[in-house]
Amino acid sequence: MKAIFSRLRPSKRLVVILSAALSVSAASGGAAVYVGRDRLIARLAEPSPSGLECTTIRTLRLDHNGQRWVRMHVKTDRASGPDRIRTALRVVGALSREEKADLYQVVVLDAAGPEERAAVRGAAIGAEVLFAPGPQSVRGMEEPFRASYNEGSANASGMFRGKTVRLELDEVRALMSAMQDRSLCIDPSAATESAEADEAAEQTIESAEAPAGH
Repeated sequence: MKAIFSRLRPSKRLVVILSAALSVSAASGGAAVYVGRDRLIARLAEPSPSGLECTTIRTLRLDHNGQRWVRMHVKTDRASGPDRIRTALRVVGALSREEKADLYQVVVLDAAGPEERAAVRGAAIGAEVLFAPGPQSVRGMEEPFRASYNEGSANASGMFRGKTVRLELDEVRALMSAMQDRSLCIDPSAATESAEADEAAEQTIESAEAPAGH
């Protein structure tokens, strides 16, 4: 029996070769795991093609020199510049399908930023999109879209201090064609109005069903 085991015992050279091969294989496997993890993290870090969830602050419908302008102010929570501009483009597209106007404007603010109408300007604006279906009829609009965003992050007061990045028309079209979701923002006022309408309808039904007094 000892003789058998002695014949099966590998040489020192073979042990060294096998150890080196196993080390290379383990290192390659580890590298593959880390590469796969890096790719996954990079993919998760990419902006959503359709932007982010947002909340409508107000929608203004204006009569400007015989034209109908619709202006919407929305807010997002700690969104990056690319996410904000994608959100604004999605919303302006959805808004143009909901109602007809000569000019649509969507302004994205940070959740911590000012919400008063007069304060929606300057560093409070995280992204802005203007869309004119017929740009030749709207003064100052040479192309259908004007889109820009602030590349900085919002501070504790919801103000942006970064550089303004303006998108070219082909960039706007590329972003919008890649969108999978084309919905508006959540509108708390619309939800409140709907709830009040339902309550009023229920009260009307209850009044109609109540027996008449004598």
